[in-house]
Amino acid sequence: MDLRQITAEEFVEWVRVEARAYGNRLNADPEVLRPNFDLDRSIAVFDQGHIVGGAHSHLQEISIPGGTSAIAGVANIAVQPTHRRRGIMTDMMRHQLKDVYQRGEPLAGLFASESVIYGRFGYGIGSLREEWSIHKHHSGYARRWEPQGAFEFLDPSEIGTRLPEVFRRSTIGRPGVFQKAPHLWEREARAPEHRQGGHGGIFYVAYCENDVMEGYARYRTGGDTVTVQELMAVSRDAGAALWRFCFDTDLVSRAEAERRPLDDPLPWMLSDPRRLHRSSRDGLWLRLVDVAAALSNRRYAAAGSLVLEVRDEVCPWNTARFELEGAPEGAHSRTTDAPADIAISVAALASAYLGAVSFSTLALAGLADEKRAGSLHLANHMFAVHQQPWTPCGF
Repeated sequence: MDLRQITAEEFVEWVRVEARAYGNRLNADPEVLRPNFDLDRSIAVFDQGHIVGGAHSHLQEISIPGGTSAIAGVANIAVQPTHRRRGIMTDMMRHQLKDVYQRGEPLAGLFASESVIYGRFGYGIGSLREEWSIHKHHSGYARRWEPQGAFEFLDPSEIGTRLPEVFRRSTIGRPGVFQKAPHLWEREARAPEHRQGGHGGIFYVAYCENDVMEGYARYRTGGDTVTVQELMAVSRDAGAALWRFCFDTDLVSRAEAERRPLDDPLPWMLSDPRRLHRSSRDGLWLRLVDVAAALSNRRYAAAGSLVLEVRDEVCPWNTARFELEGAPEGAHSRTTDAPADIAISVAALASAYLGAVSFSTLALAGLADEKRAGSLHLANHMFAVHQQPWTPCGF
């Protein structure tokens, strides 16, 4: 089979193959999707001239502790049902990681439809999220609170102009965040739910103080439930006001929320937090494509020096010992022959990279080995984060 980039003429077939692999039929003309893809970053596998598998990546920017980093946003990974179990996905993933490395992009990330797949390619859980459910009668706050601002509903035409800055301000300093691309805001503005009649449409409500928008919520109602799909708040008051607005929606008895961060303050605001049903699951899966560059790019909560012995079965250039000198002001990492302080797989290191898990927890899980006493404790302090990584939107 032939593995290569697609040509412009092959785009429509490539998109249809990806949709079919997931059991979908395209409702719109595939040509409307063309502007969202860089064909230079496409992968297709051909069997006798027909596309039987494909993948793609988007050049993105992700927030990491102390700054941002370029990242390859991996998507559209698909193999036709007629060609399963032939190693096609393995070939595509290896090819893609080598290509990303050669482009000088230190990280790759994806959202897994099946979470068991990508660990074998060196991806680790980079961020987690929670799903919530609560009966509105149990949504009272522990402390009396009165809003100081005002609410207003947004017209769909305002989504792309008024919300991006609030999204940016509300996620400053939190690792794992992608800022929404303009075409994603445009997609939200053109969503058919804005035009459909009857019950269940999507609404955007903003909270403003002194004529400045401090937060917004995107929600919909269905049956007896209001579902908060996205809630972004720049201030404590904005968050409290918007949750109260959603909880107090008329004609519903339950509230649900999607994709909330693990350290969201709302559970601590409730007078009876036991009534909030919480379930966590993986969010972003992260891959360190260039370990030395990735370690050098982020900042560290405490100054220190570590030698990390990394195992990487897919990207051999990462199988080495890396000496890390890290501090809040900056960092540097290089290969070394010095004895290892900690031995760790590249997937486990990816999970620790943004702060989703501590090195001590990884060691207890059998995913890291302490070679020098005290190294796990030092790594915990160096890689600590002020806010848990969160990935509220994709790419």
